[in-house]
Amino acid sequence: MAGALDPAARTAAIAHLDGCVDCRDLISLLARDATRAAANDTLRSVSPSGVAALTESAVATAPRHDATIPRAEPAPRSVPPAAERSGLRRARSSADGRSLGRYTLIDRLGAGAMGVVYRAEDGDLGRLVALKLLHRPDDLLTDRLIREARAMAQVNHPNVVAVYDVGIADGTTYIAMELVEGMSLRLWQQQRRSAAEIVAAYIAAGRGLAAAHAAGIVHRDFKPDNCLVGSDGRTRVTDFGLAAARASGAPPPSQIDLTSTGSVLGTPAYMAPEQFTGGNVDPRTDQFNFCVALHEALYGARPFSGRSFDELGAQVCAGKVRPPPPGSRVSRALRAIVMRGLRVRPGDRFPTMDHLLDQLGRDRARPWRWTAITAAVVAVVLGLGQIADLVVRDRVTAEIHESFTLTGRQTNRAWDGLTARFDTSANQVYSLSVMREVSANRDQADFGLGDAETDRESLDRIHNSLASQDWTLVQDFAGNQNPTTIAVADYKGRMLFSSAAPLHGRSDLTQLPWVKAALTQKDRSITLVRTDEPRLTASGLLGPSPPTGLGLIYTRTLMLGNDQNKEVASAFIQEVDAAKLFSEIRLDEQTLLSIVATDGTAIGDVPARLIHTAAATAQITEAAADGALYQVIAQPIRGFDSQVVGNVVMARRLDSVLLSLFPNARLVFALTMLAALALAVAAAVRARRITRA
Repeated sequence: MAGALDPAARTAAIAHLDGCVDCRDLISLLARDATRAAANDTLRSVSPSGVAALTESAVATAPRHDATIPRAEPAPRSVPPAAERSGLRRARSSADGRSLGRYTLIDRLGAGAMGVVYRAEDGDLGRLVALKLLHRPDDLLTDRLIREARAMAQVNHPNVVAVYDVGIADGTTYIAMELVEGMSLRLWQQQRRSAAEIVAAYIAAGRGLAAAHAAGIVHRDFKPDNCLVGSDGRTRVTDFGLAAARASGAPPPSQIDLTSTGSVLGTPAYMAPEQFTGGNVDPRTDQFNFCVALHEALYGARPFSGRSFDELGAQVCAGKVRPPPPGSRVSRALRAIVMRGLRVRPGDRFPTMDHLLDQLGRDRARPWRWTAITAAVVAVVLGLGQIADLVVRDRVTAEIHESFTLTGRQTNRAWDGLTARFDTSANQVYSLSVMREVSANRDQADFGLGDAETDRESLDRIHNSLASQDWTLVQDFAGNQNPTTIAVADYKGRMLFSSAAPLHGRSDLTQLPWVKAALTQKDRSITLVRTDEPRLTASGLLGPSPPTGLGLIYTRTLMLGNDQNKEVASAFIQEVDAAKLFSEIRLDEQTLLSIVATDGTAIGDVPARLIHTAAATAQITEAAADGALYQVIAQPIRGFDSQVVGNVVMARRLDSVLLSLFPNARLVFALTMLAALALAVAAAVRARRITRA
């Protein structure tokens, strides 16, 4: 009626009509109730998107030697949603408005060899249903329709169209089924779909088939036209018109012999070898039908070629599957799964539909599994890196702490030795006759026994004596590696001599707080000061142009009298370049050292930021500087009265596996590890859901 058959197929179709009552009735019905275009739509099952309803194949049960391969498979007709149908024009048949029992027919949705499907309203429950009616009263067709209803009613699954009712009214047998808004699976897959979307839809349809198999039902005519994709995205299997219950014991003949001898069941293009040869049909037959449809959806072509029924049957029974088209994006793993379902021998296929679906689910979940595995491997590697970093860090930290401890001990020894040498030097100096002369000298003018000029001459004489004194022994005792500056002051704090400026005039050293403290409060003191401090430079103690740096200045006074009446007789002052201490306290090149005065002035190689951090705590702490992480500690330097005069700051780089890469590497690796772990868990959960969907 559509004019789509070539001459040979048309001749075969006419010959078939001569022997098939069902097909003749169908053609008569179409000729009577529809125009040529409507018949074309019905036979080809091609319609615009909208609401799809339950229908059945237009391919009738045909003698094996006379059947031909249809050029296009029928599909459910699409109609607008129920809520919109009052505002849209729709094609109506002569049955519109007709009542059938409690159902009111609205419009026809499709027709097949056995019956016609209408949209109908259930007056008792107030819902729309798909109502399948027989073309004509026929005991065999009635029995077959009831068996279909019973078969579908045994399967309660979201991927199988639900059956609501079956009965006879006005001499017409009907089945009331779920009305599905959407389209056929064929129309759905003809749109642009990815392989993952197609596999997901077919897995859902396969779940419906598996549920039917669990209920003892074999569909025997699975194809994309017998599946509906609802507007909710759920795929449903329908049209169990050729279904049969699997044998259990000795089944009645009616459950096995559904057609006359020499006939075949199913649509030839999707039939399994056993359907062509008349062999035993079981759930593995549905598996073959399913894989033919899936192959067609994935590749855009069915796996077997053939221009006639016999030619197709020969190809199917020989297992001659077409090679994949060039440029196909279907993975080899997915093709292998489909090819196993297309094996000629049922025993070579998957044991059950569930096994096939599990494989499809795992293949569909493969990218997620690989993502989970890759992310897990990355997380493990990062975790091992963190562990290795912690191990290395612990070892490096232990080494740093040991270095700090040893350096601290060496600092104390060097400091104690320096102080002891100063005391010894002071004792040697005060044993000199010239120092006794300094200590005994007093300004006579203060007592009215002389004049100021005579006192100045006396001081000049003492100065010359001090300048001519050989101080080599004293300086050598202080240590060749630590050359010192020696100065002498009288009881008034006037500098009488300085080895750094032998010709310098008599300056008032009481302008220097640390010297004044020794002259007025205590007999000896130690201070750490900048050598270019303005008052120190003005005094000339260290010469006219002292170098920049830090100096340790020791002051020792000679006291006369008893405890109740003490008087300062003279002062011996010795300055040591603080930088010379580094050679005594440095034990390794990795530990950075700096000497810091109380005013914050520092010399050494510890970065200023680390010095500031060390000054804020008395413990080993971590701090970053110059893009690296260090451990740092400040060890105080104490004077004779235990007062802190400065600090020795020790710092060492905390090198490890990660810290050697870039700043904050440990934090970056930790966050990356957590992100990879979260991705691995999420991907694994996703893969599991896909596999078990």
